[in-house]
Amino acid sequence: MSAIRLAWYKVHMPLVFYSAYLSVAPGGFESSMVENGKRGVLARLADIDQKIKDNTATQKDKEMVTALQLAYECLARDIEFLPVDLMKSDSFKFLPEDGKIRMPFSSVEGIGENAAIKIKEARDSNEIHSVEDFQQKTMLSKAVIEVLQKNHVFDNLAQTNQLSIFDLLG
Repeated sequence: MSAIRLAWYKVHMPLVFYSAYLSVAPGGFESSMVENGKRGVLARLADIDQKIKDNTATQKDKEMVTALQLAYECLARDIEFLPVDLMKSDSFKFLPEDGKIRMPFSSVEGIGENAAIKIKEARDSNEIHSVEDFQQKTMLSKAVIEVLQKNHVFDNLAQTNQLSIFDLLG
């Protein structure tokens, strides 16, 4: 009966199905997996397959196979992944949004469980004015802040709380 339910959701409500499945994917999901679309996912799968044949694959590589296959299936069905967003992403859940799937903070490589929780808590409980303000409120390491910057999470935030003369004039 469970298989029938899963199949029904996969066919009739694919966004809900993929969002839920990826949220609990045992091998994890990294946002970088879908950056290059279907070709990138297939290339990563081929790379892992070769590592498995050569007996050089890590446990993490092997665990990623299911998430990669599911990501490819989503992309093949024209379901796009939205990047991590400071104001819209959840700590761990993939969220359906406008016919696409919004990736959570935990999907960014280098963001652990505690950091993902702190990011969401800071966002939900405070107004964040700058990257500097965000770092003070979350107490996250500089390395985590750099990972978030690299993934464009702070694109709409100023770096510091200081105003320039141009901010006052403009």
